[in-house]
Amino acid sequence: MMLKLLSRMWNTISPDRRPELEKQREREFIEVVNSLKTLRVTPEDSMSIDPEEIREQVLESRERLKHFVRRP
Repeated sequence: MMLKLLSRMWNTISPDRRPELEKQREREFIEVVNSLKTLRVTPEDSMSIDPEEIREQVLESRERLKHFVRRP
């Protein structure tokens, strides 16, 4: 409840003036990062992730989006 109130106050004082497309891309990025299974934040505020998970994500995305690439 208190967080919502603070959020509303902040948005009133300092509204986000970025284009909607940019805000949408940021939300999508946050969703993707939150979906990573092996993402860990250390007490020193650094992050780590299993390289194999990244590899799997890249291969899956490449396969899913390959119809956008035109072969010469």
